[in-house]
Amino acid sequence: MDKNEKLEFDVIVVGAGLSGSAAAAIAARGGLKVAIVERGQNPGSKNYFGGALYTHSLLEIYPDLWDRKPPLERPVTETGFWFLSKDGMVKTTVQGGKVNSQPIDAYVALRAKFDAWWAEQAQKEGAFIIPKTLVVDFIRENGKVVGVKTDRAQGEIYAPVVIITEGVNNLLTQKLGLAKHDIQGDSAALAVKQLISLPAATINARFGLTDNDHGVAMSVMGDVSMGLPGLGFMYTGVDCVSVGVGVTLEALREAHIKPYELLQRYMNHPMIAPLLAGGRLMEYGAHIIPEGGWKDMPQLFTDGVLVAGDAASMVNALHWEGTNMAIVAGKCAAETAIEAHQKKDFSAQGLSSYRARLDQRFIMKDLHQYRNLSHFLKTHPDFMAIYPTFLNDALGMFFTGFGKPKGQLYKDILKSLTNRRPLLKAVGDIVAFGRTIIGI
Repeated sequence: MDKNEKLEFDVIVVGAGLSGSAAAAIAARGGLKVAIVERGQNPGSKNYFGGALYTHSLLEIYPDLWDRKPPLERPVTETGFWFLSKDGMVKTTVQGGKVNSQPIDAYVALRAKFDAWWAEQAQKEGAFIIPKTLVVDFIRENGKVVGVKTDRAQGEIYAPVVIITEGVNNLLTQKLGLAKHDIQGDSAALAVKQLISLPAATINARFGLTDNDHGVAMSVMGDVSMGLPGLGFMYTGVDCVSVGVGVTLEALREAHIKPYELLQRYMNHPMIAPLLAGGRLMEYGAHIIPEGGWKDMPQLFTDGVLVAGDAASMVNALHWEGTNMAIVAGKCAAETAIEAHQKKDFSAQGLSSYRARLDQRFIMKDLHQYRNLSHFLKTHPDFMAIYPTFLNDALGMFFTGFGKPKGQLYKDILKSLTNRRPLLKAVGDIVAFGRTIIGI
């Protein structure tokens, strides 16, 4: 290319994660010339995710998904909550029925594998990937973004639409003045996890799975986070188990707890350690999750720019949803870019249909419904500590209350609660939590 020749595309996507590669695929399929600028060695190389991907969002991008043979691990055929006390566990899980309806709703995935494949599919649609390249600023003309500046020599790339899917470290979004503020400690969680290698037959035996076509995805509450606002998780791959815990940054700082110590304590729990015994460490990693959702969401569009995925705080922490939000938002951003090219209008007003598209989907509806969840956990700091341990005690007493008057049994169960929390305050907690998740 001549040094004076502009490198021009119809759309530039910043980041080759789930949202970015989805946006690139849809835009390229719509006839646009698309570049994905990825700072990693290759897509997925810096991703420590070990959780679930949701089939509905994958099929939105690729209706022929199964013909493409995606590198997914096990289908999720059992899911639910484990409630830990210091030495016990109550399981509330579901399997069969709707969880086994076809197509299976969720699959365990290793993003280091999956993201590379996901980006490759975008390439097949016509997108051009520029790896090992960092976007450092924007090119502006008459106050409008018309491209990006990268850390490469002569690294200016031009396009009338830039889709930012840079992830949780949304420095570019902030540079444009779209983000309200830096990530706050009470609205971001640090998730630490280990990937443990175990033979498939061992995983099947320990988790009660019949074969490799069955898998577990569990949220873990209670002693896993030492009562801090956070959740643990456990996912079964084909021959590995992903185990981790996420707690808000503010809570970790105030409790003076090191994240890796919290994870090790969880893995050493008497109910958890036998599931992992004899396993070999494959990977250790940490990742910040933007759990502020609605209240931390930046402005999603401006002249020549759209923002999607973690950069836009599109995470529903209670349901571990983020991957599907990122993919669907990427699709909505691409559809908006296609429309903008058809109308030749790349102004903020011209791109505002992006927000309308999101409003019609589950993304904005759910984020608005759970908008007060972070505040609830901050104002009810004992919620995660009191109720999972009470549940263990209550059910433990119920199922061992043989040979004693049942009236006394129920008094003992009630006392187990009131010793932890006065009854009126406990009722208030439950009502407040209900109002929070309903979105009142």
